Amino acid sequence: MINRFLILFSGILLSGLTIAVHHQQIETIAPVAFADQVIIVYEVPCKDVPTGLAALKELIAYEAASSPIAYSSSPGLIGEDAIGAVDLHLSALSMEKAVAWQESNKQWKAMQDKSLRACDVNVDDIKVTVIAAQ
Repeated sequence: MINRFLILFSGILLSGLTIAVHHQQIETIAPVAFADQVIIVYEVPCKDVPTGLAALKELIAYEAASSPIAYSSSPGLIGEDAIGAVDLHLSALSMEKAVAWQESNKQWKAMQDKSLRACDVNVDDIKVTVIAAQ
């Protein structure tokens, strides 16, 4: 009887510790980028935010599935009348290769155009901020 109690008690105690450790891990966040990585923030004024954002999400999904260059991108809302994305590239060279791929990929260009049309803007209206992580 005592052995069963000790096993049950140990199981409950171990479960509680596992849950406690799991919550501690959630409270810490890794750095956004490491030295020599490049963060790009894109901001696009948008007259039809829901449609523009949906098209942007499709574009980012296409990038993730099709780009031969590894990078990550997350879409977002910027205020009430703009959409945008944050990209993370492994290096400046990686960023240059990704941009070259985008510029040469007809499907990517068509999807970008769809997003910009939904916002009633053109490529010159995109505000780009490049951050070199240190």
